[in-house]
Amino acid sequence: MTNTPQTQRQSINRSVSIAAAIMMASVLLSRVAGMFREMTLANLGGTGSETDAYVAAFLIPELLNHFLAGGFLSVTFIPIFQKYIAENDEPGAWKTFSNMITVGTAAFAALLPIAVIFAPNLLSLTGFSNQNPKAFALTVRLTRIILPAQIFFYWGAFLMAVQYAKQKFFLPAMAPLLYNIGIIAGGIFLSPIIGIEGFAWGVLAGAFVGNVAVQLPGALGIGMRYKFRFSPADPEFIRYIKLTIPLVAGLGMSFSNEIFFRYFASFLGDGAVSGANYALRTMMILVGVFGQASGVAFYPYLAKLAAEKAYGQMSELLNDTINKVAIYLLPLTGIMMALAPQIVMVLYEHGKFTRESTLETAPILMMYLTGAFATSVSILAARPYYAMQKTLAPMIVSTTISILSIPLYYFFSKQIGPKGLGLASGTAGTAQFLILYIMWGKKYGGFDAVRGEAAKLGKILAVSAVGAAVCYFVNGLIGGIIGGNAVDAVGELGRMRVIINCGAASLTALIVIFGLYELFGIQKFTASVRGLLRRR
Repeated sequence: MTNTPQTQRQSINRSVSIAAAIMMASVLLSRVAGMFREMTLANLGGTGSETDAYVAAFLIPELLNHFLAGGFLSVTFIPIFQKYIAENDEPGAWKTFSNMITVGTAAFAALLPIAVIFAPNLLSLTGFSNQNPKAFALTVRLTRIILPAQIFFYWGAFLMAVQYAKQKFFLPAMAPLLYNIGIIAGGIFLSPIIGIEGFAWGVLAGAFVGNVAVQLPGALGIGMRYKFRFSPADPEFIRYIKLTIPLVAGLGMSFSNEIFFRYFASFLGDGAVSGANYALRTMMILVGVFGQASGVAFYPYLAKLAAEKAYGQMSELLNDTINKVAIYLLPLTGIMMALAPQIVMVLYEHGKFTRESTLETAPILMMYLTGAFATSVSILAARPYYAMQKTLAPMIVSTTISILSIPLYYFFSKQIGPKGLGLASGTAGTAQFLILYIMWGKKYGGFDAVRGEAAKLGKILAVSAVGAAVCYFVNGLIGGIIGGNAVDAVGELGRMRVIINCGAASLTALIVIFGLYELFGIQKFTASVRGLLRRR
């Protein structure tokens, strides 16, 4: 068969679809484990001040991890490592690997003790001093337990990066799953003895097992060679720093969400931090399965096209991926918004997570869901820039949007309480996606392509809105007949009625949605079914 541009594009799209399906499955598994983690936390901790303290304890560790670039290795280190592999210079690749691990470890060794010692001072600067003295002391103690886990994440990021570079995905995909299992185990086995601290010790254990104990054999299996080397002046290390600084300096949506909801919720009374946390974690299941997994899957293909300066094909691949994400994510988002109280009730209403907690958390979830699609496709819209090693433009956009969102967080949280945090997040995420996407389209894809994609998204959004309305109507209708409304359900029988109600309403909505897709030529029904099955 002739290798025409059309066949190349089809081949790339098929490869991306297969890779995306694999990554979606692994991410979905880890997200399910993460949901069990949150359910365990809700059951044993509820939405009280102790749970607020546990959620708040992640702030300083996540800041430390962010500024030491633990989350950006896949973007900046893999191309450097792969360059050596492509040149048949494996010794050079492992030399660079060794130097980066050593220098980063030295940085952690210097900063971790400082963070542990001055944790009370640092937390007092973030607004958590507004907690009552007992809760603040607990936040400090939990922070000190969780902080050392960050060095495990840093080591794991390198151990997984070299496996990705060798097209080995299984063990890296296990890292978040094992991390969540560690937290769940800590909560189940230790919290009856030491309270909420059990979850914190589970964080430490899960981080070590998932990121070091399991990843080290995998890295050794693909030929990893580490030799102590400390050379901050190494040219490749300098290049890595130059590429990473814009990413570290930038306040991306994921980072901003984690920081801002903790900070602003700390002023809203007991339960606000934990309620917003449950809502955000639920929304992030969608972002993880559709946005993060798709971003990981199509990034290597973007990098290859960028090296070939095939900018038109990059735009086509970006548009195709966004379109596929929209077809499934927007309807699911609408359905989840229509069923938010029932979803919160089924997932979290156990033990100390009461009916009152459900009624407080559901509106927050609805608001966070308004930004699920934008947050997901923002991840995709930034990838072409990274593939071209242009990290400055996304940094400027994301940081500007994040800073401008601060007044929104303040105003919305003051006006409508914790659910204002979700509204601010959704507004900021939408703005970030639109700016990045339009910038790319104007420069590399032609503005006509952007307008065409906007028309497609408009149709999908309209169909999704109809589906959400149908779901809401059927949910109320069936709930009135069998007593399956979240506000009325009591006990396990009531929970089962809610599940049946949600299933019937969701199925009806999906039939309507896929029928409208067929009618308007958006997606063939059979193709939609196959697509959903691939994402299970």
